[in-house]
Amino acid sequence: MQLRGHQSGALLLEVLLALALLMILGMHAVPQAAKFYRQAAVEYEAEQLLSSIRYCQDMGRNTGESAWGYGAQEPTVRHIYLQLFTNGNQLLAGKGDIIAQHRYLPGVKVAKVYQEQGKKYYDDSIRLYFNANGRPGLTGMMTLCIYCQGYPDEARKIMISEGGRIRMERGKGAGK
Repeated sequence: MQLRGHQSGALLLEVLLALALLMILGMHAVPQAAKFYRQAAVEYEAEQLLSSIRYCQDMGRNTGESAWGYGAQEPTVRHIYLQLFTNGNQLLAGKGDIIAQHRYLPGVKVAKVYQEQGKKYYDDSIRLYFNANGRPGLTGMMTLCIYCQGYPDEARKIMISEGGRIRMERGKGAGK
């Protein structure tokens, strides 16, 4: 079957219109898909980190005093602690035995947020442990920010008080 000149031009025009329509839909779908991934990845990592922190706190309550009785006087030996790195975290015990390890999803960062002289700083290397009474081995409030690189306004915050209360904050501006 052969097409005449007029028919082949109409087919080409239809193909070009279909491609243009797909490009227009793609221009709207790709940024929305990227935003969906960022929000889902940050929420997932925030829930994972919150679970690890609470596990660390529970284990500190259960094992802190009994480890003391077995000769573990140093806090780093006596407690289970959570070590946060740039690309993941580790749950450690004793003199550095790894209990669990977790790598963050691509693009996700976790950092401790603090202010000095009116300027906000981010520290991504943190060691956190809890005493036998459930209180963290730190002074003051600790705020951990979970965010996708380049999008701090879509962040989640995990706040740990000096008394051992742990809570997560969601919503716009959590990273600010």
